Amino acid sequence: MPDRRLRNKAPVECGGDPFCTLPDAVVEHIVGFLPALDAVRTSVLARRWRPLWRSAPRLRIANIEAPLRHVSRLNRFVRQVLLLREPGATLDECEIDLRGFPQLNGTCVDLWIRHGSMCRVQVLQVRFYAEERLELADWPLFSQSLVRLELHGLALEESFLDFSSCPALEDLKINNCLLAADKILSRSLKHLKIIGCELCWQFIPTHISAQGLITLQLDDYVGVTPILESMLSLEKASIKLGQNNEGYCDFCDNGGSGECTCDMCLVYYNANGSRTSVSFLLGGLSSATYLELKASSEMVTFKRDLRCCPAFINLKTLLLDDWCLVADLHMLLCFLQQTPILEKFFNSVRNPNLLWKWKVAI
Repeated sequence: MPDRRLRNKAPVECGGDPFCTLPDAVVEHIVGFLPALDAVRTSVLARRWRPLWRSAPRLRIANIEAPLRHVSRLNRFVRQVLLLREPGATLDECEIDLRGFPQLNGTCVDLWIRHGSMCRVQVLQVRFYAEERLELADWPLFSQSLVRLELHGLALEESFLDFSSCPALEDLKINNCLLAADKILSRSLKHLKIIGCELCWQFIPTHISAQGLITLQLDDYVGVTPILESMLSLEKASIKLGQNNEGYCDFCDNGGSGECTCDMCLVYYNANGSRTSVSFLLGGLSSATYLELKASSEMVTFKRDLRCCPAFINLKTLLLDDWCLVADLHMLLCFLQQTPILEKFFNSVRNPNLLWKWKVAI
């Protein structure tokens, strides 16, 4: 019969800590999966645990509304778990979820973000939920290690959206943010999602300059239609446009047929509505092999782009919605003629009458 005293010997010698035989690095790895509040609470388990949460490779500041309640307590807590981390300890992932705190100091949140980047963080997620977006400082983010960045509910100005100082950044998701910049710039970016954002920079289109992009999602934006610069590596793109400004010129809100002659239209388009040298949408998407395109048939900028559609020499799969049946079918046919190797064409038709119109036209 085995001696039970032998089985209990190790925990007794470790002071009741069942993890005492594990190296500190393994325990820190385990602690990193806990929310920050729970990670700090592990310090009461044993003397050995007291400093370990300061070096955990993951930091999850989330689900903190109920226990902290007040902004002052939140500031003190984040200062303790982020700003007072063990010097030199690498932070692989950092999540800051600020739901439940509608009134926050943007300067403090900006400090948290930049301090996290100084900790050689690879994945950084910052989410803020309130009626007004939280404004960050207008200067670039510096990080040699940052690979994935997710931002929600923030107001981002020009310099912050220049990611030239983040040479390892590959994955960027921006959700429900105000983008007040003339350019979103990154040479290393491979995956970009801009969802539910407001693009507003002196009524001038924001340029998206990311030549290495492989996937792009632009969905439900408000404001001036962005200019997509050349993306030669692009494979998959999903674009949803014109839900809030259909039928109007992006620059002056001039409705009607699209024959607008405002100052900005004269800069970007010539008299007959064709492009001079700048492509808004289709030119930047022309390297894609998979394209999902949802747009209002009355959207002025989109109608102009269709008039001089570029060749989609790599496109194999195309998904369109009702705009192609409502709009000028001749323009659609011209678009399809620019897809020489197209293999799959899908159309999401919600109105049967439009489908009949399409069959009759063909």
